[in-house]
Amino acid sequence: MIQGRLKGLIATSAIVAAAALPATAQVIDLEGNTVTIVHNASPGGSTGLTAQLAADAWTQTMAGNPTMVVQSVEGGALARGILQVMNARPDGRTIGWVAWQGSTRILDPEDRQIPFQDFGLIGGVGGMTFIAHTSAAPDRGMNEPADLPNLEHYRFGGYSPRSGPAIRTAVAMDMLGVDWSFVSGMSGDTPLEAARQRGEIDGYPVTAVYYQQTMRDGVVADGSDIPLFYFSPPNEDGTGLSVDPNLEGILPFDQYFTQVTGAAPEGPGWEMIQYHARVTDPINWLVVAPPGTPEEHLAMLRESFAEAVQSEEFQTRAAELLGQVPTISYYEDVQAIVDEIAATPEAMRDLQREYIARMER
Repeated sequence: MIQGRLKGLIATSAIVAAAALPATAQVIDLEGNTVTIVHNASPGGSTGLTAQLAADAWTQTMAGNPTMVVQSVEGGALARGILQVMNARPDGRTIGWVAWQGSTRILDPEDRQIPFQDFGLIGGVGGMTFIAHTSAAPDRGMNEPADLPNLEHYRFGGYSPRSGPAIRTAVAMDMLGVDWSFVSGMSGDTPLEAARQRGEIDGYPVTAVYYQQTMRDGVVADGSDIPLFYFSPPNEDGTGLSVDPNLEGILPFDQYFTQVTGAAPEGPGWEMIQYHARVTDPINWLVVAPPGTPEEHLAMLRESFAEAVQSEEFQTRAAELLGQVPTISYYEDVQAIVDEIAATPEAMRDLQREYIARMER
């Protein structure tokens, strides 16, 4: 279900813009022009495909109805595409649709950090659930999810130790008392699943999209792979993780932990999992304009983005592509997340650094 504080968005944006605008600010005339949506992943993946779906809907709602094209700018640990948007002219002709990893980029040296608060924030797309799973291993006593704490070792893979799902998987294993190791450098669910089937890793945090489209009726149905638990955005009252109705039979981590240990999760590790649930899971793709984009133009982009992603065209095609309609965050929610990340306590930063260092060994 699409979430976010859309109510009052148009009125609020107009009031803020009118109050803060310099005399020269305006909605840039885009009629007859081309707007490029830059994303920072490889072509053909879910990032680029979802950006293209948004572009097809957004061109119909954006002022001037410009032609919209999607461009892949990958590399630099996802930073190259972000930097291209950051350094683009604020002339309305460039928009970023970027996998941003804001919660771990704040760990970079100050001179290498990306100032997301300086971008023209528009919205966010995501709410993706990540499922921890493992190969069935009767010889090791791994026959069902509850057997995980009895494993002597769990070897899991991922793209980078700085990945939010990877860090949380390591934290979860520590909380469950399971020895673990991490294999880095695997980009995407397909190569990770191939590595699991070759026996190079036991599992990895898989996106719910790939799980539902490929694994659920395949390796899970035939019993060769076992879903364990999942990481998800916060529940409504903020006391735990939300239940994903599309993942019947699998529990969010906090419920799984209580089921297998008999106690509720607590401590710094659980605080880190909740932190990522708040600031990582709601926004997999940050939608931004270059710094310096006129506020009145940003107000138009926020309004037209909200209209585009609510359209029947976008929701229907996204559900077909991803297996579900993604969660949408609007400007106020995105600003709150960017602000929370910027204010991350040093103790939380240090704990993440400790886990990254352990995963890099």
